[in-house]
Amino acid sequence: METIKGAQLITQNEINMGLLRPGDHIFTRFIKRSKGFYSHHGIYVGHGMVIHFVPVWPLKDGTEFPNPGPCEKCQGFNGGHHIIGVYGKVVTSCVGCFGNQIYLYRYGVSWPEALLNPSTCCPYKSKPLDEAVKTANEKLNTGFGGYDPTTNNCEHFATFCRTGIKYSLLPIFEKFGDKVPELPVDELGKIAAGTNVSVAVM
Repeated sequence: METIKGAQLITQNEINMGLLRPGDHIFTRFIKRSKGFYSHHGIYVGHGMVIHFVPVWPLKDGTEFPNPGPCEKCQGFNGGHHIIGVYGKVVTSCVGCFGNQIYLYRYGVSWPEALLNPSTCCPYKSKPLDEAVKTANEKLNTGFGGYDPTTNNCEHFATFCRTGIKYSLLPIFEKFGDKVPELPVDELGKIAAGTNVSVAVM
């Protein structure tokens, strides 16, 4: 099996908003928590709007999740299906309320590149953009389960919309820290999906 060896650090540039296409996976960096700054992810669905997954209450470490708005274009983080007692909600908002600096997430990179550039790219191939928009709108009505910063977060939501597979490196870094061992990519994929599996370190 392929294992993780070497990678290249990729510079991430802010995207020109006029170039956004419905179905694009976008992210912004504005959430400051006890462990540092985290990015927030969503699916751009056109007409200046984004569908994204947020916690309903403060995060487990006590950090308040930003909830801007209302503004002239939207009602802030609004709408979506929420089940009482479930710690998470899929919402819609305008790009301006989503974040001030917007970056474009990339798909189909190598696993080494993904590991070196967390929260900016994914090793899986994307579905057509219109399918991502369809999935995001479906989840706006049905929800995405309980929000967990590590195992079921906004990046998991956005990558699921684009690929049909949940993906985020946060579970891997939570499990191994900064020193990720050399593992088969299928095992890394299980951890990245938020699956609680026992992995034998080589």
